[in-house]
Amino acid sequence: MFGKNNIKYILILFFGFFWCSSLYLTQEQFLLGYADVDFVNVAELLFGSLSMALGILIFGFLYRNNKNVRMYYTIFMLLSIVCAISFFATNNKYIMAIFLSLTCFFGTAGFGAGYHFSLLASRVEKEFRGRVFAIGYGLGSIGTYLMVLLPESFYSSISSLIIYVPVILINLYLVLKKSDLMKLEKGNKQVCFKNYFFRLSIIVLAMSLLSALSTDAISIHTINIVGGYGDSRLYYCLGLLIAGIMVDKKNNVFEIVTISSFVFSLLAIILLKDGYSISIIAGLSYSFVAFFVLFRTMTFVNISDNYKNMVWVSAFGLMYSRIMEGIMVLFEDQLINDYTILIIVITIVLSLVIVLYFLLYFQNNKLSEDDTIKALVIKYNLSSQEEKVLSLLLLDKNNQEIADELYLSVNTIKNHIASIYKKTGMKKKDLKEKYYYRTN
Repeated sequence: MFGKNNIKYILILFFGFFWCSSLYLTQEQFLLGYADVDFVNVAELLFGSLSMALGILIFGFLYRNNKNVRMYYTIFMLLSIVCAISFFATNNKYIMAIFLSLTCFFGTAGFGAGYHFSLLASRVEKEFRGRVFAIGYGLGSIGTYLMVLLPESFYSSISSLIIYVPVILINLYLVLKKSDLMKLEKGNKQVCFKNYFFRLSIIVLAMSLLSALSTDAISIHTINIVGGYGDSRLYYCLGLLIAGIMVDKKNNVFEIVTISSFVFSLLAIILLKDGYSISIIAGLSYSFVAFFVLFRTMTFVNISDNYKNMVWVSAFGLMYSRIMEGIMVLFEDQLINDYTILIIVITIVLSLVIVLYFLLYFQNNKLSEDDTIKALVIKYNLSSQEEKVLSLLLLDKNNQEIADELYLSVNTIKNHIASIYKKTGMKKKDLKEKYYYRTN
């Protein structure tokens, strides 16, 4: 788990999440000195969130069209630093709002997030991805918690750039040091990808709406900055670690817990209305939100294992959430202040999520034998001939039977099998246990 490769991507995610999460807090507090709360909400939660989503979408477009995304990443990260500095260089709230949105677009919450999540999909083994993501984002949450323990005059001012600028430069260095993404091949269409992607998108959008409702309600009641951005981050970190382990070890259980955790979204609103402790409710809510964060991330990150050339959609789960969070700013007052409407909306959305998930995703996302072979071919770059040999090998056919079926010599089959074992690092027994048996 803690090999050099995994640690590298944990650090990339840590520095990236710490930068975007903490700077988001700093810009919010700084802007409040020049504008009222409504203006800050629109600037940050609406335009900021939509800018992040646009950055992810632009990354996907460039990567899908085989543009030099590494070059764009370098330029955009440097531009995000320029925009962050420029944000503090003016006392005009409208100009601040523009630079805030640009920072979100260029930075590690926007275009950078697309790059980071794609690295996770293409460079980290599937059995470690949940924990790599959880530890990286968990450490970033702890970093934000430590920031709010510093004097407010520091973390909500231009002085905070003393920390933020080196962090993003370290992140940039780690990404550029032997972390380039693969070039996508042209003309490889996936037969069932559109239907699968559409179903998954609907589910995550519905989940994002429900998550946005509950977190918005909690943020409105949470008036203490340390409680809102500090203590709750520790709960979030704990939830991430538990969810990350479950994703890698007990994925079916993780999926059920994720769906079940949305019940707390409804419960949290009721408890807040009844005057229960805000800090406890916020902490528990953020712990449960972590399961959704892992779900929306891993479902899209893992698409590349089954559908070739789909790495560019790795951050789309995050993109959908940002869109929902941004749109919700326009309606949160009416929804959250009207108790009856809120209960109706949450109930409908929760029901929709459960129905869509179990009928459209859970029951139809079982990998077929062919899907499993394709996943191995993509992951380990097997040739078309090796793919044919592997499919027959996993059916327990011996060398002579494979040779007869493919009209090849036994020696050629032996060479192909040796190549398969070398590329995958696994023998027949391991391949069957790890990939084949799980589909039957």
